[in-house]
Amino acid sequence: MGVARALLGLGLIAALAGCEMDANGQARGFLSGFESPGTSGGRDALSKPGDGPPPVPRVAVAGGAVVVAGPRGYCVDPVTVESDDDTGFAVLASCRILGGPGAGPNVAPALVTVTVGAPEPAPVLPTAETFARLSGGAARPGRSGGDLVVAQMQTGGERVLPNGDPRYWRGAFLVANRLVSLALYAPEGSSLAGDDGGQFLGSVRRAIRAGSPAGGALTGRPASGPSGG
Repeated sequence: MGVARALLGLGLIAALAGCEMDANGQARGFLSGFESPGTSGGRDALSKPGDGPPPVPRVAVAGGAVVVAGPRGYCVDPVTVESDDDTGFAVLASCRILGGPGAGPNVAPALVTVTVGAPEPAPVLPTAETFARLSGGAARPGRSGGDLVVAQMQTGGERVLPNGDPRYWRGAFLVANRLVSLALYAPEGSSLAGDDGGQFLGSVRRAIRAGSPAGGALTGRPASGPSGG
């Protein structure tokens, strides 16, 4: 498990690229100083992943308001979980990679960061254009549906995941009055870095919404601008 956790720790750089967005679509909560983080767990697990507790299928964050879970075969690494009464963060990856052959079925390797924002009176979903602006690069809108907005970033994934594809996906949806932001990174050439990535984030969204209290009933509103096709 040590090697897997070490690779996952490197992948936690994804958290440093992630952000939460306020009702005006402005970035907030960027982390800094990631080259010498602490070692207390959560996002800080980046510096010292090592061995740790076994992966779990789901975890409640943000005071229990949101339950982070993934599609079949993908688990939460407890080492990465960070939560308080208002916000939360966790990383999803293959249960089998995290815990060994007996931990789950063989699924495509991928790393998904899940960032849960604080409650807002009327949270607004970002558009694909917002994702592009925040990433500082080009983005291709994905097939968004319902309250899920997805976009494929065209560069930068290889800086997050060793041997990763430059392309990676971002997504966002609402759980009650909270914005949940997703980022998906996959190995170079993986279909999850390509066209399948947006659909995969849709399956993550379904797992989180299904497990969260009241099914994550929507109380926010989408952005008024275009969000992709």
